[in-house]
Amino acid sequence: MGRFPASRGRRRMPCARSWCGARRTMSSEPVPVSVSSEAVPSTNEVPWKRLSAKAPLAALVPLTSTVGRVFLGALLPTYFAGERGLPVILWVIVGTLALVMLAAGLYEVATLSYRVDGRQLEIRSGIFTRTSRFIEAARVQNTEVLQPFVSKLLGLVEVKVETASGGKADGHLRGLAPEDAQALIQALQAVRGEGPAAAVLPAEAIQDERVLSEARLGALLLYGATALGVGVLAVVMGALHEITETFHKLLLPWMEAHWEAVAAPGMRWMAATVAALVGLFTLWLVSGARAVLRFHGFRLVDTGTHLRAVGGLITRRQVTVRRARIQQVVLDEPLLRRTLGFGSVEVETAGVRAGNEATERAELLVPVVPTASMPGLLREFVPELPDAIDALPLKPAHPKALLRARIRAVGLSVLVAAPATWFWGAWGALAWGLLPAQLMAAWFDWRFQGWLITDALVVVRQGFWRRRTTVVQRSRIQSVRARQGPLERGYGIGHVRIDVAGSHVVLPSVGWEEAQSLIDLLPARRRV
Repeated sequence: MGRFPASRGRRRMPCARSWCGARRTMSSEPVPVSVSSEAVPSTNEVPWKRLSAKAPLAALVPLTSTVGRVFLGALLPTYFAGERGLPVILWVIVGTLALVMLAAGLYEVATLSYRVDGRQLEIRSGIFTRTSRFIEAARVQNTEVLQPFVSKLLGLVEVKVETASGGKADGHLRGLAPEDAQALIQALQAVRGEGPAAAVLPAEAIQDERVLSEARLGALLLYGATALGVGVLAVVMGALHEITETFHKLLLPWMEAHWEAVAAPGMRWMAATVAALVGLFTLWLVSGARAVLRFHGFRLVDTGTHLRAVGGLITRRQVTVRRARIQQVVLDEPLLRRTLGFGSVEVETAGVRAGNEATERAELLVPVVPTASMPGLLREFVPELPDAIDALPLKPAHPKALLRARIRAVGLSVLVAAPATWFWGAWGALAWGLLPAQLMAAWFDWRFQGWLITDALVVVRQGFWRRRTTVVQRSRIQSVRARQGPLERGYGIGHVRIDVAGSHVVLPSVGWEEAQSLIDLLPARRRV
């Protein structure tokens, strides 16, 4: 083989670009090298953000409340342990577990970090046990901003990111600075190609926003006085127990000593009437207080692509709902509220929520809507809805459904009145007065049921004493099913259930053949 000329030096052999680049970086002479992006990791990685340093303080009160509810059952055995109570070692174990759970919750808040990378929100927490959550921005149904009293004192807010995956919020960031929360919501909306986010602090407002509904203090007191929820009844029952004990120990002896009419024979009914009036007043007081605490300063505004609702006295709550994510709208009009000239509107999206009452499952609730303003507000949520919703040509329920409702009313009355008569005799026999009342209520409920299917909507109205009108967009229907119980099979009728993401609605009773035809009709026409 020939030798290379000395003047030309030694010839370099070809090599891979990345290997040569590595050799040059180790050399003392800096040589510029063009390296492809596939060979070297990108340096534009989105950095992780942490919660505020005051976040554990903001989370201390809610975490303590949660741990307290978990271990509240530990107090139950004290009722069966006699005068000695529980052993000290058990109290030590319970207290230690409570402190460990509280410390674990605070530790998770202190180590939580998040970022919006690409088209998803990433949340991770923990050091020894690492938990990572990935939420697609396109799947976000609602964003909720909370500012509890403690967070307000610390200048922080909470952000909840909800999807259609379950009852709890997929992303709950407790203890964010307002500017960080604003940047997070703007980043999520930018990924979805939407407009700028609204003001994050629930107390703030934007000048150009269009206000759709507001609730004054007097209207909220009426709303609370006409609401009889399960939670209110539970609180009132406990309060009535204390009131009754106080009445018998203090008030009744004083009344008998100073009021001869009460001490007269057969006049104890007056004391019972006074106790009943006190209980009714307590019921209204608790309901009104709950309504004011939840909806004080309520304001619903239109931001273009979103609807934003703000309200609350101690805890300010702000919910932002995308118009394109609305699944169904429910108009709630109990008889007493209809008489007073107002109702409530519930807006539900695909974000599934847990709750005993429908108002707790709704993502957005407008508590007080005057009857005259209902058609305009409903069209804000469902533009395809006709102008006069009360004048819609609704189809009535099947006539045989009335017979089924009467059989159910008679059965319920017998189940209540028969045991009452057995135990209390003539006084218990008064419970048979429920039978005509139940029969009348069954007729009213059947008479005012109706349903209508248009090219774009499904409208269902149920009930007379508590009338609820549900509007579902046909493009949101997930599934349709027909059901037929034993009594319905004998009468040849059935029910049609329409499922949307996160909720459902049941049509009034129809003929079984018509129910089967609706299964094929309803999901057919969808938006392009």
